[in-house]
Amino acid sequence: MAKTNNITCSVIILPYNNSMDSLYNNLTEKKFKLIAIFFCFLGDLVISKYAWIIVSKKELFEKVFLMIIKNNPDFDESAVPKNFFNELFQLCSQAVLAMIVLVIIIHAINYILYFKNKIFAYKYLRIQSWLGGLGLCVLGFPNLTQGWFNMVMALSGVTLIYTGIGLSHFTPKSLVPKVSSKKA
Repeated sequence: MAKTNNITCSVIILPYNNSMDSLYNNLTEKKFKLIAIFFCFLGDLVISKYAWIIVSKKELFEKVFLMIIKNNPDFDESAVPKNFFNELFQLCSQAVLAMIVLVIIIHAINYILYFKNKIFAYKYLRIQSWLGGLGLCVLGFPNLTQGWFNMVMALSGVTLIYTGIGLSHFTPKSLVPKVSSKKA
């Protein structure tokens, strides 16, 4: 019984591996790097847009802000200037925008370093592609019918997963185990 299950699993997995290998066998390492960088940058833009959509909702900000105020019994509304809420919302929005820009700049530097075969950049890209890919798929696929941006998130998630799988096919030379030519 156990052998039958193992054989069935092998039959199911082998075509998957062969078809995945064929996706990467036609690419040179340089071409894959360019594709990986493009997909990861696209993922950065999609995640940034999603974050901006969330933080730019003034109603949500107001709801959270009022919830915090109501939980603080020492808060005195008369001590707060009239434009305080609007100014705080603008400050938070600008802070998030600055953070998004900073993350994109850091990732752009990492993409350059990955292209130059830096190991830490490769490892960072693997983590980024898997986490970003899974996260975007989780956010995008359940909501496909609720607008075009959810489809973009799901598609970007799939491309990041493709990148994550491809990164295991195109490992940097220093990560490949060295074969000893000496005989024991």
